Amino acid sequence: MGSSGLMARLAAGGARLHVIYGAVDGFHHYGIERETTLEERVAEIEHVLALFGERCTYEIAYAGEDMIERLDSLPQRDLVDRFEAALNQHEPELLLLPAVPDYDQDHRAVYAAGLAAARPIARAFGKWLVPSVLTYEMAKLQYTGSSLPRFASFVDITDVIETKLEAVRRYATMLRPVPHIRSLEGVAALATVRGAEIGVRYAEAFGVVRTVLG
Repeated sequence: MGSSGLMARLAAGGARLHVIYGAVDGFHHYGIERETTLEERVAEIEHVLALFGERCTYEIAYAGEDMIERLDSLPQRDLVDRFEAALNQHEPELLLLPAVPDYDQDHRAVYAAGLAAARPIARAFGKWLVPSVLTYEMAKLQYTGSSLPRFASFVDITDVIETKLEAVRRYATMLRPVPHIRSLEGVAALATVRGAEIGVRYAEAFGVVRTVLG
């Protein structure tokens, strides 16, 4: 949800996209009376990613292995190896990671592993060095006991705001009514605030870990 506007713009420009989901499984979430299923979640993922065209692919690190909200219990090396293999295979120009601090332990584990996988080792030594590494935000980051991250990179998503909101709708088991942070109104409100910061109607904001200019 935090970067679907940027993803829509990149897809429209012909970019290849590859999404890694850390853990996907059936689970009981607050706000929904029943437990979701693995099959339901995978169908949602594919329905969402269809918005970005045939050049958008995905993989799931742990599917049906009861690892939701447990990625922090894995040896970090397991996740690092998984992400590093994907970076070397796909050779992306941009890596997007969930921003920290975040109370979601899975997001923290993914950030730490992704950061390590993208460590600065020159391509001459056989490893792909991603030129740009950014972190994406979600409204829930306001709830933290640590200092909030500074989001200093923005993208105008005014022309693709409906694609962003449709992506949220297609995550049907994740969508909630107001005043939940994963409501359509909540997502649009954050995009409105970020848009005001750069003088446009809607925007997404990102933290900068590394960016190579020129």
